[in-house]
Amino acid sequence: MQLLLASIGLFAVASAARLVETDKCTAILVGAKASKSGSPMTTQTNDCSSCDFRIAKVPQKTHAAGSQRDVVLVSQVYPRYGNFLNIKRFTTLTISALVGTGRGAPEYFKENQQNNFFNWTETKGIGQIPQVATTYGYIEGVYPLINEHQLAIGESTCGANLWAKPATQGGKALFDITELARVAFERTRTAREAVQLMGDLAVQYGYYGAEWEGDAVYSEAGETLTVTDTKEGWVFHILPDDSGASAVWVAQRVP
Repeated sequence: MQLLLASIGLFAVASAARLVETDKCTAILVGAKASKSGSPMTTQTNDCSSCDFRIAKVPQKTHAAGSQRDVVLVSQVYPRYGNFLNIKRFTTLTISALVGTGRGAPEYFKENQQNNFFNWTETKGIGQIPQVATTYGYIEGVYPLINEHQLAIGESTCGANLWAKPATQGGKALFDITELARVAFERTRTAREAVQLMGDLAVQYGYYGAEWEGDAVYSEAGETLTVTDTKEGWVFHILPDDSGASAVWVAQRVP
């Protein structure tokens, strides 16, 4: 009987692990020396069973001096603008019917959604960082894809032994990987600049992993981005640090 119970317990643990880790993205990077054209390139398989894969164009924008940029709790399901988690005993209620105008893409505007499904709610930031005078335009799907200066990324979530909670969810960290990449696309022209900016922001404001889905986040606490421009390709790794308010990161150029 004890052997039977132990077997059932192991099966339940294994089944739960499979349920948590069903999405398996793969990031792909071709270095300049391996490319026939002499330019690096990157892409990814975005293996997500519930993501919103629409393509949106975020325009170049100018901003008033002293303005702030909202950082949002990211959602990857439709309409893919913001998220709010209300965690109660044994139950996680996810409200993803959040929209917004901050990125300037009509796909996220409240008036462009199908109002017979949800009472769409404007997204509120979980924190702010100082805004810059001009932000570059870019094309995004679930993640940012390429900006007007041909900065591009691929993405793959990784497991990590350290994890953190976002601000408003009992933690201190402000950024996930999607918002980090968005800020990089808005503010940088090269892969080298993007890697440095993402690392600096994560260290300063805190990093909590991929899309926040509650405390079971070990399988998505780490991240890899493959970052390219017209000349260089980089692999960027990041995970939360042990304070829950910063990050540990490293990057390697791929020739």
